[in-house]
Amino acid sequence: MTAQARSTRRFAFAAGHRYWVADWSPAENETRFGRLTVPHGHNYTLDVSVRGPIDERTGMVIDLGELKRIVTETVVDRFDHADLNADPLFRDRVPTTENIALAIWDLLAPKLGPDRLAGVRVWEDATLFVDYDGR
Repeated sequence: MTAQARSTRRFAFAAGHRYWVADWSPAENETRFGRLTVPHGHNYTLDVSVRGPIDERTGMVIDLGELKRIVTETVVDRFDHADLNADPLFRDRVPTTENIALAIWDLLAPKLGPDRLAGVRVWEDATLFVDYDGR
């Protein structure tokens, strides 16, 4: 039986956003989201985990250079120094940390395969992160 493992690689990007639901009045948005209705930014940390058999020849679950290329081209280049509210992925959803994790999963799963992509963890800061594993 081939040994299975889970590998995680960390990335970083800086992005701005605000919490706002277009169908709500400004008063409703302010009641629900408070100061988060004001545009602000974060230095996000992203952990991408992949799972699978450890290749007997390379000793790896995935070529880490290839993982870095995929995540950088698919996520980091798209979100770094971007206004997340302007991204089509957030046209119909508030760019909360939860929704950012979901969007990143949706971007990466087709590239890595949902059976290989084990999870994404998005850190908004040192005290807040969200894990998403496709469920």
